[in-house]
Amino acid sequence: MKKKSLQLLLAVLVILSVSGCTKRCRCIKYNTNVDYYTPEEVSAQNKTCSEMRYMNGLSVQRYSLCEWVYGE
Repeated sequence: MKKKSLQLLLAVLVILSVSGCTKRCRCIKYNTNVDYYTPEEVSAQNKTCSEMRYMNGLSVQRYSLCEWVYGE
């Protein structure tokens, strides 16, 4: 019984790791268009995902919302 439970758990973990669940920063513009950024692109700009709302060096917002999403 334990062996089958362990095998089932291992199978679920393998499926989840292969399924391509990716983390991306989703930024929604005021006209409802959506841009996505990878974690590498966000860190290359020395920002967090929520800071991506603002244009570089300015306090002007480019997006209405930026948040991390998984698997979209």
